[in-house]
Amino acid sequence: MELSAEFSRVLRCKAVSQTSDTIYSDKVYLPSSFLSSLLDSRNRTNNQNSAHNQFMAAHHRQPLHTPPDTNNASDYAFGDSDQLPSPLIFRLVQRSAVPPSEKAKHADRKAVYCGVREFSSEEGHVGVPEWLMRDAGLVAGDSVAVEFVRPEKGLFAQLQALDGAAKQIGDLRALLEAHMRSKLTALAVGETFQVPVGGMNRPLSFSVVALEPMNVVDIVDTDLSVDIVHADGSVINSQMDDDSIGELVPGVAHNVEVTGGQSRIFQLHIPAQIKSTDVVVTCQSGGDVSVCASRLVRNVSILDNTWFDYSLPSQQPKRLRIEHNELPSGSNNVYVSIIGFAAATRATVEVHFDAHRKAESTVLAETALEVGSNESVCTNCGSNVPKDRFIMHQTVCERHNSKCQHCPRVFKRGSVEFEQHWHCNICTEAGDVDDRDKHIYFSHTPHACSCNPVHMYASVIELTAHRRTECPERLIECQYCHTNVAQGSLPTTAEAILRGQHEHEWSCGSRSISCVKCKAYVPIRQVKTHMQLHEMKEQRARANIVPCVNRECVRERGDNPLGLCAICFGPLYSGQHDPDNQRLLKRLARTMHSQLTSGCGNKQCKNLHCASGRANVSNDAVPLTQTAAAAMLIPVLKAYAPLATATNGYLIIDYSGIDLHLCI
Repeated sequence: MELSAEFSRVLRCKAVSQTSDTIYSDKVYLPSSFLSSLLDSRNRTNNQNSAHNQFMAAHHRQPLHTPPDTNNASDYAFGDSDQLPSPLIFRLVQRSAVPPSEKAKHADRKAVYCGVREFSSEEGHVGVPEWLMRDAGLVAGDSVAVEFVRPEKGLFAQLQALDGAAKQIGDLRALLEAHMRSKLTALAVGETFQVPVGGMNRPLSFSVVALEPMNVVDIVDTDLSVDIVHADGSVINSQMDDDSIGELVPGVAHNVEVTGGQSRIFQLHIPAQIKSTDVVVTCQSGGDVSVCASRLVRNVSILDNTWFDYSLPSQQPKRLRIEHNELPSGSNNVYVSIIGFAAATRATVEVHFDAHRKAESTVLAETALEVGSNESVCTNCGSNVPKDRFIMHQTVCERHNSKCQHCPRVFKRGSVEFEQHWHCNICTEAGDVDDRDKHIYFSHTPHACSCNPVHMYASVIELTAHRRTECPERLIECQYCHTNVAQGSLPTTAEAILRGQHEHEWSCGSRSISCVKCKAYVPIRQVKTHMQLHEMKEQRARANIVPCVNRECVRERGDNPLGLCAICFGPLYSGQHDPDNQRLLKRLARTMHSQLTSGCGNKQCKNLHCASGRANVSNDAVPLTQTAAAAMLIPVLKAYAPLATATNGYLIIDYSGIDLHLCI
């Protein structure tokens, strides 16, 4: 069934700049005049329906427009109202594809469905994401009809993965759910969309095979059941193929063979009681590898990892240490990747729990010996030699040994080690000649991140630091939807910065749910704090805590005649004998009167019963006169009047009616 358009306007198509918000989104940019025209069209339609219904009611006939069914969300949203429905869904149709003489073929024309991001486009133009233009067969400058349509809420969708790499994603269904919730507004049969995957160079492509209840559905705020099939018709499992991942076990050595750029992934389970874990990789017969580790299997690569060892080929064995305090709470599984560099390499992988390593500082301390009074330092090898044998030692040493001109290392003259010794001419790194290529690639070759191809990072090390911190493509496990997704752009609001949340977690945590206790709608990110408030109220009710009489205080009431806490009662306390509380009431009256007329002097005070507080809240506040301040004291002193008649200094009075506002 073809959706009928309620409003249509022809605009020029143009591509929008690719950002993290638009690159995979189906939301377009429309001009502000489009919104005004759409509102005017709906108002005219509502007025016509209202006039027709009045005419039909006067003649006792069935009205044209029946009241909306409140049980149907879509009918209720599109009732006679000046407000537009949410979400707004539009159909884009290439104008040249529908000749006037062939309007009967309206259903066969190529169309795509989209939402709207902003009404801020250039007048007469519609900004469309590039992937949506390709799917619709549009190019910049084409005339396109933008039609307002109202598809039904989606119930079921069958998606086909067009890339074999989809079988390697462990949480594909959750990844799709997060992408469709944040990027897509509507789905149509035959449409192809792309989903970015952290740790992969290119996104995964999916085609919409079937939809229910229509060939075009609205997927915003709906419970959509999704089936995912592979290109050959097989169902994609929700778990990753176990054959592609090995398992590391302490005491068992694993032999691997990798070539340049290829990797071998292992899963490592770290028990909770283990304090540190060492992954040791020893290369055999030349070659070299890099060792990376992460909690997310898709994230284990040279650029995307949590722990890494990029040491040079001459530095054997490779050792990757994972401390227990570096693992998030409740996470015990780590994925280790052995990545080859240049030629094919065979290596042995072992894992050790709580292994003790000798500190490098201790080794250096043992080799650095003090020069004795009867010793001299050889200028060639740097050894401490007795003075009576110094000339002979230096003659033999210079004949058989050669000292590096750039570092204190000494080699046997003419040896292979001396011939292979190498120093970087950019930094102070030293090693073998075989280390040069890897060192230059990792330390001195500029690289660009896919999130911003224009900006170049000086080395792989700097790029890796960027990828694991502020990069929008950094893969995280969302604390709200529990999916492995890209974290998004940097936070901009103060609350997001304090929470340390990027774009995805901030957007995901903004969804509201109903509190099971008070039925109030609370954002997901505030649920924990909201439930703590309920718990505090329940604890106060169980403990029967009586609050301080001072309305500016939240502490527990103390044992004093005024019903104040110890902090509030402190300035009013006196050691003088006062059996009838007369002096106490006078001190209270003087304190309150001074506060009302002169203020407490605190620049942060917001107490409206204080001269300083009123001045801080409003610059137009007028100071109270002596008479007006005294009049405000009368109700408080009357409430405390029974204290003056008490013979023992204390009397049970009704504190609930006392309106006391003392600055703390």
